Amino acid sequence: MIERLTSLRVWLLLAMLATAMLAILAGNFIMDRLDAGSEAATDRANALVVTRSIAAQVQRGSDALQLQALQDILPDDQLVVVRDGHTVFAGPPMASSPLEFTVSAPIPGGRVILHDHSAPATGGLAQGTLVTGVIAALIIAEAWLAATLLVRTVRKPVGRAIDTADRLAAGDFAARMGVSGPEELARLGRAFDSMAAQLQRADNEQKRFLADLAHEISTPVSALSGFAVALVDGSVRTAADRTEAADIVVQESRRLQRLFDDLRSLIQLDLTKSARREQVELAGLCIQTAQRFQLSADQAKMALRVRASRISVTTDPRLAETVVDNFVSNAIRYTPSGGTVTIAARRRRTAAVIAVRDTGTGIAAGHLERIFDRLYRADEARDRVTGGSGLGLAIARRAAQSIGARIEVESKPGSGSEFRLVLPYSGSPPAQDNSPESQNR
Repeated sequence: MIERLTSLRVWLLLAMLATAMLAILAGNFIMDRLDAGSEAATDRANALVVTRSIAAQVQRGSDALQLQALQDILPDDQLVVVRDGHTVFAGPPMASSPLEFTVSAPIPGGRVILHDHSAPATGGLAQGTLVTGVIAALIIAEAWLAATLLVRTVRKPVGRAIDTADRLAAGDFAARMGVSGPEELARLGRAFDSMAAQLQRADNEQKRFLADLAHEISTPVSALSGFAVALVDGSVRTAADRTEAADIVVQESRRLQRLFDDLRSLIQLDLTKSARREQVELAGLCIQTAQRFQLSADQAKMALRVRASRISVTTDPRLAETVVDNFVSNAIRYTPSGGTVTIAARRRRTAAVIAVRDTGTGIAAGHLERIFDRLYRADEARDRVTGGSGLGLAIARRAAQSIGARIEVESKPGSGSEFRLVLPYSGSPPAQDNSPESQNR
C-alpha cells in the first residue's frame, strides 16, 4: 500500500507533465491566432494610411518617376493607379508572395490601389510560449507539492493500519491503530479500533467459556472416575456404600449428559442460518408447555398456571418453545414448594409477549447483566445441586435472536422473577378468550 502511494505521486507528476505539454501547445496555437489577427488589423490600418497619402500626392500631380519612387519604398506591396478606367501605373507583381489583403483610396476619375503581400509578424509566438511554459511549471510544482503532502499525510495512518492488522492476524487482539489525521482517516481509526475491541472481547469470552466448560466437565468426571475406581478396587465394601456410589455415578453421568445436550443445542443454534416460519397460536403453545412441565411442578409441590389470550404470530414454533421451556424449567427449579409459576401470553402494542412469572427467590441486580452468559450462574453451588448446566439462558437468548425476538427480565430478590419473550407482531387486536383451557390450572 505504501509503495502504491509513492507511485501515485510519480503518476500524478507524469499526468501533470502531459497536461502541461498540451497546455503549451494549445496556448501557442491560441496566441498565434490572436497575434495573427492583431497584426493583420494593424497592417491593414497602416496600409490604408499609406494608400491615402499616395492618393493625395497623385492628386497634386505626381508623375511616373515619383510613383516609381513610392513603389521602391514599398518592397512587399504592389502599387496600382487607375484613372478613367485605365491603369496609369502598376508596380511589379509579387508572384513569390501570397496576397494578404488589398486597400484602396479614391482620386478624381479613379483609385489608388495597394496590394499587400507582407505576412504578419510572429514575434509574439516565443513570448506566448514562454508565458505558457512558466504557468505550466508553476502548476507542475504545485501538483508535486500537493502529492507529496498527500502521501506524507496518508502514509503514517495507513502504515499503522497495516501494522495493527498484522498484529491482529498474529493473535495480538490488544493492538490498536489510534485516531489521527484527516477526518476520513480518523473515522477509519475509530472503526478499526472498535473492530479490534470486539475481537478482543470475543476472544476473552471464548477463553472464559472454555475455562468454565473445562471446570464444568472436570467436576462430574472426577466424581465418576473416583467412585468407579472405588467400586472396581473394592474400596466400597458395604452394600449401602455401593448403592450410594452407584447413585452418584448415575447422577453425575446424567448431569454430564445434560451438559453435552445443552452444548449440542447451543452449537446447533449458532450454526442455524434461518428459522422456519409459520403461524403459531400462542395460547396453544403456552398450554402445551404447561402440560410438559405439569409433572415436574407436581413433584415440586407448586402450582403451574396458564393465562393466555388467543394471539397468532409468525415465528419458528420449535425455537419459541425452546425459549419458553427454559423459562419454565428455571422457574420451577428456583421456586420453593408451595409457590406458583404462571405462563401468560398477551398483546403489547406492536409485539406479542410470552411471560413466565414465578414466586421464587429472585435474582440480585448485580447478576442480571450476566445471567445470559454461557455457563454463568448466579448461585453456582445451588445450581449444581438442582441440576442446571449454566447454558439454558444462553440457549434461550440465541434462539430468540434466531427468530428476531428479544428477551426481557424483571427480578427482585425474595419476590420472584418474570422472564418475557417479546415477539414481533402485526396482527389485529386479540380477542377475549374465556375458554376453560386458558384459565388457571
